[in-house]
Amino acid sequence: MNMLSRRKRLGHLIRNSLVFSLVLLATSVLVTPVRQVYAAPHHTNATCSLQNPIVSPGADPSVWYANNQYYLVQSNENAPNTISIRAASTLSGLASANNTTIWTAPSGTDYSTQIWAPEIEYLNGQWIVYFAAARDMGSFDASNTTHRIYAITANTNDPLGGWSFFGEVEDPTNEWAIDPTVFNYNNTWYELWSGTPPGNGGAAPQQIYIAQMSDPLHVSDAYRKLIANPDQTWETSVQAIEEGPEAFISPNNTLTIVYSANASWTSSYNLGELVYNGGDMGTYKSYTKMGPVFSSGGGVYGPGHVSLPVPGANGASWLVYHAKTVQSNGWDDRKIFAQPSSWKSDGTPDFGDGPRGYTSFDESTQQAC
Repeated sequence: MNMLSRRKRLGHLIRNSLVFSLVLLATSVLVTPVRQVYAAPHHTNATCSLQNPIVSPGADPSVWYANNQYYLVQSNENAPNTISIRAASTLSGLASANNTTIWTAPSGTDYSTQIWAPEIEYLNGQWIVYFAAARDMGSFDASNTTHRIYAITANTNDPLGGWSFFGEVEDPTNEWAIDPTVFNYNNTWYELWSGTPPGNGGAAPQQIYIAQMSDPLHVSDAYRKLIANPDQTWETSVQAIEEGPEAFISPNNTLTIVYSANASWTSSYNLGELVYNGGDMGTYKSYTKMGPVFSSGGGVYGPGHVSLPVPGANGASWLVYHAKTVQSNGWDDRKIFAQPSSWKSDGTPDFGDGPRGYTSFDESTQQAC
């Protein structure tokens, strides 16, 4: 979206948020943060090959590792009708990698503008980028009400080559939807996204929905299933939002849906978790909500919109996320950061003691320096 639209939208959101916060003050519920200290080794002789932030500016990162390359796509404020990709053999190399445009939306369609949070995945032998897009209705708010989920597919096994528009990837209810991701769990395909109640358009609350798929491009469920609603203070203190879900599947097959909560333009943005306990994946009763599990700290503010974990050279994974770099409200200060991550004994993600922020790492060992 252009800068003027963002500023108008931000003013509207902040005014609404102030009213919403006053209402919540009388009904807030305290939730104890769930955290575990990350004891990353510190070696003075480490080579600081990964300098944070790894991409600046940057927002809504999605990273996939294949062919000995890290591939990154992200939201592009300066070209809201395009999708671009970076590729490098190291995460640190993404900073200087060419940002190659792989698709430009045609004008006059339902997906011509406000392309948000593209998600790159290699599924069933095919490169796919899922994204949310809208019809240009002349204003930010009017266009936003038309957001739906779409996909493009690579023409070859080279994601830096040509791509083709596939179409809409969503359940038949045809409600507002953003931040898609697709995953396979126990031999069944699922799509996750952020949506709103029927008829709300893009108005809060934003919730987490799931639908079963017959393959990575076709939803087979007759309707979406609501699995999470913002009902905790850390999700609602500014605005009631749950978005950016990602399916973290541990080596012992524990499924944790990691999502972003609260207002992305503020330091209140953070991460929560839905831990799957078994049973019907289409009901909220099958999940335990925990949070916040990752919030402001380490010199950065409002961290969120994590990518799926990608492998590192030292056996642990990398957690890639965006965060604000100033405490005041706004979107323009967001940058992309990376830090090592692992798994707790219960199979849920171990995000350590929160953001490491500007900490540098030796990428070959994943040691801080």
